[in-house]
Amino acid sequence: MVHPKHFHMELDEHALLEEFDERVKEGVVIYEGDHQVIRETYNGFPFEFRILKGHASKPEVSSSGSTPSASSATISSNGSTAHRPKTPEYLPGSDISLTGFEVRNSNADVGLGHYMIFNKFCAARPHYLLLTQNGHRRQHESLNFDDFGTLWGVLSVLNKDWEAKKPGARRYMGMFNCGIDSGCSRLHKHMQVLAVPDEAEFGLWPDSASKYEEPKCIPFKYYKHDIDGRLDELSREREAWERYFEFTAAAQEGLMKAGYIPNAPDGVDATEIVPHNIILTREWLLVIPRTQAGMNGADANAAGYLGMVWVSDEGRMRKWTDQGPVQLLTRLGLPNDIQEFYSKQID
Repeated sequence: MVHPKHFHMELDEHALLEEFDERVKEGVVIYEGDHQVIRETYNGFPFEFRILKGHASKPEVSSSGSTPSASSATISSNGSTAHRPKTPEYLPGSDISLTGFEVRNSNADVGLGHYMIFNKFCAARPHYLLLTQNGHRRQHESLNFDDFGTLWGVLSVLNKDWEAKKPGARRYMGMFNCGIDSGCSRLHKHMQVLAVPDEAEFGLWPDSASKYEEPKCIPFKYYKHDIDGRLDELSREREAWERYFEFTAAAQEGLMKAGYIPNAPDGVDATEIVPHNIILTREWLLVIPRTQAGMNGADANAAGYLGMVWVSDEGRMRKWTDQGPVQLLTRLGLPNDIQEFYSKQID
């Protein structure tokens, strides 16, 4: 596994945050700091809807696994169109542009075989992508040894101040949307790292799972591992990786028993894909099996299963609330009790 000391660069959280703000001001990175936030509880499950108008132009992956080509134009913070000074550059095989999103002074290569760049369509301040240096690696591939180690290493570095309980420190989490049915929007394999909401405003349910584990509150299937903070750094990392490997195997078995056949990109064997979301913090690992990306105009990625829903307008939010947010998440994943869940939907 990858330990932070093996990284090819130092990650200065404060310098990165300043640079993120600069890219937003330039109109390269799309993030509205004054976006509307609506918090509600449904069936005991907390939700936070963020209205992010800039996401209206965010690309989507089709059921065949194709994505529209990226545009060289971006929407600036004041709503105008801002063109980058040079043509977007892509790694061979990639559909994610590096131009304008690179972390300053380098290719931002971190871990083993990954680049760290700023996300174009951000839902948090800050919001990063960790993408494979091999542009032919695909999002339907589960995380491998190096992917997971890189994600863990970045989180260990960025969370130093938070773990040291420094005033104003941010907490960071990582996530990965595996496969078309997981809610991904790009095909080049990438993970995301972003700041967690302030706990006083919106807590993450896995932090206090005992409060929410009643079947009535969480009817969808998930696998959770609590990371033992008493272990040394490498042991914590290794244990989390082993649980992830076990959880994806369990997810595949559950999906097969449910008779689910994944959507696969053209030319890919569907039996090789395990659609799932992973959310990783320094305290726990969460894996959610997925059966579809969305229903009736409401889509969910990994963050959605924390109750963090990112939509471009209130009309998109109503697509969620009209269907029942908890019921929607269950339909997009696997019900804990499939027969009981769908019999209740019929009734």
